[in-house]
Amino acid sequence: MPKYALLANPGHNRVYFEESKKLAAAELALALPCLSVSCGEIAPARYGGVYYLTFTAEAALAASDLAVLSRLSFVYAIFEAAEQDEKTVLFPCQMADYAYIPADIGTILKYTGKTNELFTRMMINAALFASGDCEPVGKRLLDPVAGKGTTLFEGLVYGMDVYGVEVGDRAAAEACRYLQKYLQTGKYKFSMKTERVSGAGKSFTAERRHFELARSREEAKRGAYRVFEMTAGNSCYVNQLYKKSTFDVLVGDLPYGVQHGNVTNEGQTKLTRSPAELLRACLPAWRDVLKKNGVLALAWNVNVLPRAAAEQLLEEAGFAVLRGGAYDRLQHRVDQAILRDVLLAKKQ
Repeated sequence: MPKYALLANPGHNRVYFEESKKLAAAELALALPCLSVSCGEIAPARYGGVYYLTFTAEAALAASDLAVLSRLSFVYAIFEAAEQDEKTVLFPCQMADYAYIPADIGTILKYTGKTNELFTRMMINAALFASGDCEPVGKRLLDPVAGKGTTLFEGLVYGMDVYGVEVGDRAAAEACRYLQKYLQTGKYKFSMKTERVSGAGKSFTAERRHFELARSREEAKRGAYRVFEMTAGNSCYVNQLYKKSTFDVLVGDLPYGVQHGNVTNEGQTKLTRSPAELLRACLPAWRDVLKKNGVLALAWNVNVLPRAAAEQLLEEAGFAVLRGGAYDRLQHRVDQAILRDVLLAKKQ
């Protein structure tokens, strides 16, 4: 049986240290069912003193399988491991060039409280794998607590159409200014429009910034655009901003109770640092805009909302929480104040 060894991204380890190894193993376990051959026996290994994550396959991996592995958040290089003369020899595999737009788009913009872009990529992958459709290109992603757009930029790298909602105009405006400058510098073909939207009876108002972009004149002529959209507004009204069953996946990083915050009603003047309060207010709308069998992936600080309580809120809102195996192995410590977990649930 062929054996493969995955070299972890140095940036991933620098951020998460030992915690990254646990996350990598869980992400790989979620990815393996997407491959064309049966795989298993995930295990850590050290070759030449360097850490690898290994697994076995019943047959050689196809190019499509290597493409799935290349998109994993922690993967820096892929090798086939073979035994020769009582030594392990690593043969490099061809990595897939999957990026629709360069991956640096998610790393350049810096600010306090930013979610690590590799962790964000892992959440997007987990949601896609859980949905059973592992190909990201052309899928629609919504981040209902978008901040300054890290999740959206990572989704755009995958060739997804990405949409975000963030309370207040400052963060949304900064993210869109950054994207506009990035596209201009890279000489992309794009258009941008801004519009005001409001709910029935003016129950809410919001400002929407909509980009359509193509990588070349030829793509633009074919109408092969990708969408990036950010709305400065209240996430509990997302089902008035978008039609029902619009999105394939919903990925969000909830308020941690440290740096992050959000509001839950139009009259509220202060940010709430309670993820429970946010979920109660917003989950019904989030469920409306998610497609049937679409997957929601949420990260949050367990220190301010126990996992059992978060699961209960999702189930009360009509989601089927995904449990067991790798789904239960995504908790990790970020710092002394934040014990972060990731919860995945499917709309039935």
